[in-house]
Amino acid sequence: MTTKNRIGVIAVAISLLAMFTPSMAYAKSAPLAESAVNPATADSLERAATKEKEWTLPSNCDDKQAKILFEAGFNRPGMLRGAWAITWRESKHQSLDESSRYFTGALGTWQIQTSAWSGRSWWSRDNMLDKEKQSEIVRKHFLNDGMHNWGYGYSFKNDSWYEDAGMYYSLWGSGLTYAWVIQPFNTGWSLFPKKCTPEKI
Repeated sequence: MTTKNRIGVIAVAISLLAMFTPSMAYAKSAPLAESAVNPATADSLERAATKEKEWTLPSNCDDKQAKILFEAGFNRPGMLRGAWAITWRESKHQSLDESSRYFTGALGTWQIQTSAWSGRSWWSRDNMLDKEKQSEIVRKHFLNDGMHNWGYGYSFKNDSWYEDAGMYYSLWGSGLTYAWVIQPFNTGWSLFPKKCTPEKI
């Protein structure tokens, strides 16, 4: 094969890779299947602890996404910051639709995959593109207090998030999982406006 031909083959390969590889601008790690949600794993002690606490956003919080998530039920310090980081990672807090250059079949700020979830009673295109409603749906149906193994690469317990990205390591390997799931979450976590950290009443 001549040098010219080798260059041509490499160029085609790069073009194909760009077509079928998720963009690193928006991590495509939204829930993939029903198996990601298992209410049986919910921790009853965590739910009971939540009922004993009441939280409020500081009066100087002016971040719209933080307010939306708080009102949707992500209303504890660690819970809110993690949800803010995930939605930053998934959509940069934009309600992405089919017109997005990064569209892969997922909608909204939480990037819920239509092919996996459109049969559910709570799913509609309008709900998925409504930031408030979609966040309420994720809080209710995707994240119960203490739930493990949900589909965003992290699980939540005791107001803390921990890495739970096994299915992504299996699908993508360690390098891409770090680039598309872990590192963007860490960046979102660091960007969270700390003046919006909920305070206990």
